Amino acid sequence: WGVVETRKRRYVTLRSYARECYAMLQNRTVFYVGLYSLMHGTIGDINTTASGNVAKEWAGVHNMQAALFGIVGAAIFALGLYLVKTRLLHVNWRFIIAGTTVLLTAVDSVFTFMTVFGVVRNQYFYLGETVIVMVPAAARFLVTTFVVVELAPDGKEGIMFGLMTTLHNLGGPMAQAISNSVFALFQPSLSNIKNYRADTMAFRTTVAWSYALSYFAGLVALGLLPLLPKQKDDTHRRLQQWDTREVYAKWTIGMTLFAWIYSTTMNLMAMFPATQCLEFVGGEGC
Repeated sequence: WGVVETRKRRYVTLRSYARECYAMLQNRTVFYVGLYSLMHGTIGDINTTASGNVAKEWAGVHNMQAALFGIVGAAIFALGLYLVKTRLLHVNWRFIIAGTTVLLTAVDSVFTFMTVFGVVRNQYFYLGETVIVMVPAAARFLVTTFVVVELAPDGKEGIMFGLMTTLHNLGGPMAQAISNSVFALFQPSLSNIKNYRADTMAFRTTVAWSYALSYFAGLVALGLLPLLPKQKDDTHRRLQQWDTREVYAKWTIGMTLFAWIYSTTMNLMAMFPATQCLEFVGGEGC
């Protein structure tokens, strides 16, 4: 609305455009940010497989209440975006991600452990955490978008955003596949609903340790922050001064394909009855 643009006609072949994109991937700055996007999601999103049963069996969360809190959370998320836009545009990106991660972990742990150990088991108390954490979640989301904006060369904004978004989104399925394998080792089984209904102190402790491991993974992922530029000036400096090698493009394409194949295979195996019982996909053994 009210924006006037002049169309620039530039005819390029698919081959020449692909060649230009491949050249873009050869920059070490692009490789580092791509590596951060994939690995931060893969490590930081490792989450205990007990979360679903904790919400359903111990907190007593119902679908309608969860949906309503989700709507409120979306409104709070929008408020968080506004706060970042007006207050945090020039703050160090690494500080924002580190601070919001620690804050999210601290807030979530209070609600979670009080539910796990039976101090407070109420769906409204448990769902309150989903609203509180939306402001720092919005800040962390915007930072990853800022990086892509500064990283993309003129005319390659779409492909750069697509690449980084793909790598970031692949981290979730990768983390899920790893989580299924890791938390299948916890005993008593975190996937057996009978253990939640028995609700013994030994099992509560097992669930608590699984959450502690999840939180620890999120904090470990902060060790990847040096891969991320500090701010837009640092991004431009890296683009101008850091080296360009073909091996960076090959590694970026390779890790994207590996993450896609691995996560798709593992998560599909966890869905089909014939393979979901396998221990390395999170089952109890066939």
